[in-house]
Amino acid sequence: MTLRTVFKQHARTQAVLANQQGRRSLLLFALLGCSLLAGFAGFSSKAQAADAIPGEQWCDRLVSRVLFSGNRVTRDHVIRRELVQSAGSTCSLDDVIDGIQNILDLGLFKSVRAELSINAQALELTYIVVEKIYFLPIPRFSRTSDGELRYGGQLRWDNFLGQLHQLKLTSEKRQEDDGRGRTGYVSRLEYTVPRFFGSRYGMQLNAGSERRNAELSQDHVVYGEARRESRNLEWRLARWANQSTGVQGLSYFAGFGLEQRQYELQSGTAGPYTDGENAFVMAGFDIRNVHQDTYRRRGTQQSVVARLAQQVLGADFSYARVDTQMRWYIPLQNPQANLNIQWRLGLSSSAPFGERSYSIGGGDVMRGMRTGTATGDILTLLNLEYLSGFFSYPEWRWLVFSDIGNVYRDNKVDLTDQHVRLGAGLRWKLTAITNTDIRLDVAWDPGRQKFTPYVSTSLTF
Repeated sequence: MTLRTVFKQHARTQAVLANQQGRRSLLLFALLGCSLLAGFAGFSSKAQAADAIPGEQWCDRLVSRVLFSGNRVTRDHVIRRELVQSAGSTCSLDDVIDGIQNILDLGLFKSVRAELSINAQALELTYIVVEKIYFLPIPRFSRTSDGELRYGGQLRWDNFLGQLHQLKLTSEKRQEDDGRGRTGYVSRLEYTVPRFFGSRYGMQLNAGSERRNAELSQDHVVYGEARRESRNLEWRLARWANQSTGVQGLSYFAGFGLEQRQYELQSGTAGPYTDGENAFVMAGFDIRNVHQDTYRRRGTQQSVVARLAQQVLGADFSYARVDTQMRWYIPLQNPQANLNIQWRLGLSSSAPFGERSYSIGGGDVMRGMRTGTATGDILTLLNLEYLSGFFSYPEWRWLVFSDIGNVYRDNKVDLTDQHVRLGAGLRWKLTAITNTDIRLDVAWDPGRQKFTPYVSTSLTF
């Protein structure tokens, strides 16, 4: 018998309140985002035929035990909390199949299948998984589209301790102008715990340090040269609001951040830049309903983060900042085609250390524009990607994309003033390794009248 199940996608709308500065234009941009969300809210993937489950003819009684096979690293409880079918309840084939999808959504396994069997007249359900490679020490050598050479090393462990924890350590040297310009050293630690011991709580820790020579410039005015040293720490505690014990749905969080920065002037003046200590508190929420197919994603994700810095917190700066982000991963009729959309809106009263809160340009924000081309305290951004696979080689996909956005100062917001960039690229899905896709994008930069390439081991969004 052939089983069919419908994987539902739930889209949620959220309102973004614009501040008084640029309120009308920002409201229009927010309405654009909400319209996109509403337009795609009813976009659900077609029913997908599931393979027959061995032993499904016995799925008419209580399940006595749920077992796991093939998880040499991943702990049983990490998989168990994703299941819909539980021991002691009546067997449901729909629940068994939903469990397969939920386990795949963890991103830890190359394949997942289920079997039902009778043992001593009791029904047992076994999930059989094939694990990916989780531990990846990577020597790093790359060149950015702006001609900055980066070399060093990175240690990435996407299933640390078998608990779905994510650990990433990076240390690299960076040198501008193809190795002939300013030099610097950057180190980072990133550690994420989705859930503590099966509880509703998780946490995220980011820390880093930087020592590098920098040009002090703003609004196309060069003030001087300096050696910049900084140390930063950011920590947040999250709580899952839904009743499930998995890692999908609504979570909200609160935390704080610290950064200390010093400038050692080497020539010219510091201009608007200043030393100091930044301290802020943060709060926000995240709604994640993203499902993993073998070569594409489907679903939605929305998040809002608010930050507040005040001198009463021990900071040398005072500001408020709100960042909103929405993502849609829309499967199309072609089983290898996808439409991916990201919409961002950022509002900030000011930024620490004399900087601006947002900049535009670079491979992660606006492809086809030099990093830091424009800066401001208000950001609008829309990234669109259409991807389609090669029939004989589905792990390879080609795409066309468009990045649309700008940054604005104060209340000078004009949504008709947008930077638009177009390009094409390739994606290579490494199914044996967690969270790894080789990305090659090429975008046309009309300002410099040339094509700009981007190479990375992670997706744009």
